[in-house]
Amino acid sequence: MKKVFGICAIALAGVMIFASCGKKCTCTRYEDGDKVMSYEIGYGENTRYFEKSACTEQSEDKHQGYSYVVDNKLVDVEVKCK
Repeated sequence: MKKVFGICAIALAGVMIFASCGKKCTCTRYEDGDKVMSYEIGYGENTRYFEKSACTEQSEDKHQGYSYVVDNKLVDVEVKCK
């Protein structure tokens, strides 16, 4: 019985550790519908998000903006974060 209890305790601890880990927030920039770049956002490389909406709310709807690829060219810009 002690072995079963020990195994259950270890399994429960593993699940709790895994479930509490935050995720990194990766944003992808699209210009005229083409993927241009992806980047992680946050305050340092170890930033993790525990609330998904804190990441996804940083997405941007389509709007006119200058291209990162071609100088002084206006393009439709969209940023999707997940």
